[in-house]
Amino acid sequence: MKYIGIDYGEKRVGIAVSDADGTVAFPKMILESDAKLLEKISDIITQENCEAIVIGESKNYKGEDNTINPKIIAFKRDLSVIVKLPIYLEPEFMSSMQVEKNFGKTDMLDASAAAIILQTFMDKEAHRQEKKKNAENSENSPLKSRGETSEFSEKIGYDDFKKVEMKVGKILSAEKVPGSEKLLKLSVDFAESTPRQIISGISVYFPNFEVLVGKKVVFVTNLAPRPLMGLMSDGMILAVKSEENLALMEVPDFIKEGSILG
Repeated sequence: MKYIGIDYGEKRVGIAVSDADGTVAFPKMILESDAKLLEKISDIITQENCEAIVIGESKNYKGEDNTINPKIIAFKRDLSVIVKLPIYLEPEFMSSMQVEKNFGKTDMLDASAAAIILQTFMDKEAHRQEKKKNAENSENSPLKSRGETSEFSEKIGYDDFKKVEMKVGKILSAEKVPGSEKLLKLSVDFAESTPRQIISGISVYFPNFEVLVGKKVVFVTNLAPRPLMGLMSDGMILAVKSEENLALMEVPDFIKEGSILG
């Protein structure tokens, strides 16, 4: 599903659009908040073949409405009259300041803020759909219907296992991904020509994420790179979760970066 994201302001309105699959958000343009605003947005929706709308809902650090939020709600109501598409509100907090902090003041500041709002919504939606799919698969499982449990999942062949490349990587740096509550951007040394960028959803388990720097951890390194929050991720960190706790698959310091597990 393709989305349009909107960061509404009394003077300027940031516009972002997603890719056709609704996975990555891109800043598009800035519009003046004038009498023709609704018409311009309607035209963009038609041109881009958007199927749903996401509007930033302005909140403070406590999650309470900012003073502009009633105007955002009124804007949503007016837009729903002329555009017959689903409209979602995504709570946002200081998205413009996040953009300015990371990229400085740019002409596309409000559009980039709209992209953060839209990306946050799409990430949450993908997570919701994944949970729904897993719940349905569990409900329809033959084992569940017979009231049975299994210690192991479906077995795979040895040749399938050999396709997975696992290497030891040393984490050189870690930082939060703007606009995401769970993603960290890691720079990882695999003894290659340059470090790899890997995006991982482990932030909630490492609030002091600087403790990750210097750790030698196992990664899957032959996955196809994929975009997350507009950043390319070239690998996947290995971890194990038990109840509410998560541990990384660390190795002793004498194991060299780039070592292959097998």
